[in-house]
Amino acid sequence: ISVNETGVVWYAAAQGGAPLAPTTALVNGTIYHAGFTDALTTCSSAARLAVNVTVSDPVPPTTADTTQDFCIAAAPTVANIVVNETGVIWYTAAQGGTVILPNTALVNGGIYFGALVANGTTCESFARLRVDVTLNNPTATPTTNSATQNFCSVNAPTVANIQANEANVVWYSAPSGGTPIAPTTTLTTGLYYGAIANTLGCENTLRLVVTVNVNTPEAV
Repeated sequence: ISVNETGVVWYAAAQGGAPLAPTTALVNGTIYHAGFTDALTTCSSAARLAVNVTVSDPVPPTTADTTQDFCIAAAPTVANIVVNETGVIWYTAAQGGTVILPNTALVNGGIYFGALVANGTTCESFARLRVDVTLNNPTATPTTNSATQNFCSVNAPTVANIQANEANVVWYSAPSGGTPIAPTTTLTTGLYYGAIANTLGCENTLRLVVTVNVNTPEAV
């Protein structure tokens, strides 16, 4: 308890009672009474200082997923761990431990513990949120039986008709980035870039390139 003098003795009552040991745990909502004894005269003050103590225990952060998966190719960091609150501080242990900086790379199999600071204070939650992290390798690059594929326009070919040996292949119009092309999109002559999709969006950055030729029959 903060006071301006040294040698203060604390009591549970405004008058009388036994001094409280300095190691006594503070109790939320309790009034503590301070007596002061003059070092020269050993005379104690008749009036005692009353201090009302509030012991805060902020709630820990929350998340919808305590086991979170990330793609290695995305180079995820501690800042990418998903929580419902802002200003979460991450540690290496459930109590104590070392603060982990937000730009620290996540580790496969790593366990991270998040604390939250109460608004307007420097008081962290005693309990910490535990999040287990798994890093996933990207999916393989798809393969095909033919890097150049020919189609006839009268058959109304679509992106879904491009031949690949694997399932769940999504096609793009560029070797990187971009938005997947809907399978029902009409094929046109050009280059298509394929990747195997998964629920994590952890696609391989190296895409399969297929050259598509859409041929129009000549009139008889």
